Amino acid sequence: MSDPEDLNDTVDLSRPAGRSDAGASDPEAASRLPMPARRAYVSLLTNRFITRSRNRAAWDAVLDYETELGERLADMFMTLEVDRAYEVAFKRRIADDDAPVMLRRDKPLSRDASFLLIFLRREHAYTDAADDPVIVSHSQIADFLRPFRESGDADDAKYERRVSAAIRAVADLGLLTQDPAAGYLYAVSPAVVPLITLDVLTHMEQVYLEALNDPEATATAQDSSAPSTDEPSGIDGYEQGTSGPETGQ
Repeated sequence: MSDPEDLNDTVDLSRPAGRSDAGASDPEAASRLPMPARRAYVSLLTNRFITRSRNRAAWDAVLDYETELGERLADMFMTLEVDRAYEVAFKRRIADDDAPVMLRRDKPLSRDASFLLIFLRREHAYTDAADDPVIVSHSQIADFLRPFRESGDADDAKYERRVSAAIRAVADLGLLTQDPAAGYLYAVSPAVVPLITLDVLTHMEQVYLEALNDPEATATAQDSSAPSTDEPSGIDGYEQGTSGPETGQ
């Protein structure tokens, strides 16, 4: 009978059975992130934000590899923001004028959509990820925006189109989800809180109050307070290959 030690001549007992040694001949393999982290990295790059509720695998990987993912994003002049209270992770551009713009910028939000973000942020001010979703109705949104009806909005149908356009713009950011059973109701994403920081909210509310006092002066102006998803202090919109919310896949 052969000595068991002779098996070492033909079987590498130092490597688990079935594991390929292809990486040993690839000098770059050692620097690659594990597959879960790589998938999470792609999710961070291609989505405005990821949440635990809609993309559990990516969220768990972000927590497990937060340091490594933060380093990869730093190489692209971005920081990784992880809000554990609201269970949201997203990237934010580094506030550096010398940082190159490598990824596509989103267009600034309209004034109505920007003001709608104020409403949603206020509604979510005292909640966290453990609470039930905040639900708002189409009529609540319309009432909030009503003080900004322009002189040409005497036609209710025209005003409703403006309201609907604002809702669509915010829904495209992934911050509103229409209830499939009741189309007039919308669930507000908890991501609105970490994305709309207190500094941004304060600035937006100042513009909101100015518009209330002089609606004609700002009726047709592009709202400079809009958290243009290009701003490092607002919603980061440096997306690549997509402009929609996370898919949860």
